[in-house]
Amino acid sequence: MNRKEFLEELIKEYSSKNPKSEKIFRSASQKQIRGGSHNLRLFPPFPIYAKKCKGSKVWDADGNAYIDFWQGHFANVLGHNPKAVMDKLRHFLKKGQGLETGFPEQYQRKLAELILSRTKADKIRFTTSGTLSSMYAIMLAKAYTQREKVLKVGGGWHGAHPYALKGISTYKDGLNQSESAGLPPSADSMVLVTRFNDLQDLEKVFRQYGKQIACFIIEPFIGAGGFIFASQDYLQKARELTETYGTVLIFDEVVSGFRFHAGPLQNLYSIKPDLTVYGKAIGGGMPVSAVAGSEDLLSLCNPETPMEQRVKFEGGTFSGHPLSMLSGITYIQHLIDHEAEIYPKIGKWGAEVRIGIREIFSSYGFNVKTTGDGYSIAPDSSLIGVQFLKKPMDEVTSPEQVWDPEVSDVELREAAFKLAMMAEGFNTFHGFGAISASHSPDEIQASLEAVGKIAQKWSQYHIQDDLKIKG
Repeated sequence: MNRKEFLEELIKEYSSKNPKSEKIFRSASQKQIRGGSHNLRLFPPFPIYAKKCKGSKVWDADGNAYIDFWQGHFANVLGHNPKAVMDKLRHFLKKGQGLETGFPEQYQRKLAELILSRTKADKIRFTTSGTLSSMYAIMLAKAYTQREKVLKVGGGWHGAHPYALKGISTYKDGLNQSESAGLPPSADSMVLVTRFNDLQDLEKVFRQYGKQIACFIIEPFIGAGGFIFASQDYLQKARELTETYGTVLIFDEVVSGFRFHAGPLQNLYSIKPDLTVYGKAIGGGMPVSAVAGSEDLLSLCNPETPMEQRVKFEGGTFSGHPLSMLSGITYIQHLIDHEAEIYPKIGKWGAEVRIGIREIFSSYGFNVKTTGDGYSIAPDSSLIGVQFLKKPMDEVTSPEQVWDPEVSDVELREAAFKLAMMAEGFNTFHGFGAISASHSPDEIQASLEAVGKIAQKWSQYHIQDDLKIKG
């Protein structure tokens, strides 16, 4: 069986199980581009359409039930629609409150106090998406330093705006390509890209461009780049270099904030950035993001700031939305109150899945490594990536390895394994995804059994040249 026949078989099996979702997709595609408004959710040949989501499970239009490891783009540490949050929101709505009013209200202040109590930041301002928050953070840095260049790492995803749409997943002699049309002509030269966890390359970039770099934005745990933690030495060097050259250090903690403990990942590294971008978990399932950091930087969005440095970080109509703020307060407080119970449990299961997947595939001759292990930095890591490799290596340590088609079988990870796991009743992403507090030991074990069935089946296809399987 060749690669094309292999994928066609997976698509046929998936399509036969989901006729109603396919019909909805075709209808939705008449009015929406590819049937929706977020490309990651619109995987080929068509996505499932959820009718109900609760805890660890999703039920779709065809009546299929899936154990979900996508969990709201990894935002749902507690699982789908947790009771603690839903009860609070229902009560608020029954009082005739909760929709947008145009007033600041008290809940913004309460969520601000709660998040800042878990960080070392001075001030915080809310908006509605990670894209907006990272854009505003970079604008603050550029205004503060009066510099033009933005430094990021290859594999880093910081949202869809001109300061970040470079060096994400398109591999061509490295991760250094602009990845969108419609950008201003200066965008490519304005954004510099360095290699994640590469100390020498980071030092080289700063020696060459240091006095021109307004900010260095980095995920301490890189998400789209392969679920890899920054090394302690790398982040420490980033802090030292940014201080030396007067560059603003921005941590993008949209994924990592409140994912590995009830606070930002930076606390586990004992490194304080100048600005931090938050999202996902801080909204408790509602659209909330934020920029937190030093008062000197955040004050630049104050209307009283002189025009030459003032940043129009206005937030948007729905920034500080009352229902979103209440959801965030309830969620974050629950994570804080139950920190000792939640994080060790999901971290333990994360480790079991990472080890289990690696051992299962290895036993059937696959060259597979898993990512997401926080080792001593974040021992309670609940995120799991699966990398199908074309070259032998002990460990996957960089986004370049994850996205280089000569090193990783991206199609097998993102398409084939995704469809195969869905056929077994599991919704995954980037190979696997995230463990939530709503998952059970039986579901974790069942997911490993599903991996075993897939590995056994694939090993019988005798297509070693394409899938790197022992026939």
